[in-house]
Amino acid sequence: MKNVTIHRCPVCDNIKAQTDQLVANLKSDQSLNVNVVDGARGEFTIEVDGNRIDGKSGDSLRDASELASEIRGAGAAQAR
Repeated sequence: MKNVTIHRCPVCDNIKAQTDQLVANLKSDQSLNVNVVDGARGEFTIEVDGNRIDGKSGDSLRDASELASEIRGAGAAQAR
C-alpha cells in the first residue's frame, strides 16, 4: 500500500478545491492510504512513500486527474 500525504495551503480556496478533486480521484484506489494535512501558505505538494510530487507548475495548479495518474505510477520505476 502506498502512503500518500497531500500538503495544502490552509487558506487558499483554489488549492483546497484542487485537493478535494484529487482526493475524489484517488478515493476508489484501495492500494492508496491518502491523508491531507495543512502545509505552508501557497503550498500544494504531494508525498508518495517519501517521494515528492509538485502539485503546481509555476503559479498554476496541475490537473487533478494528471496528478492522480502520477501518484498511482509513483514508485513504479523504483520497483524495477
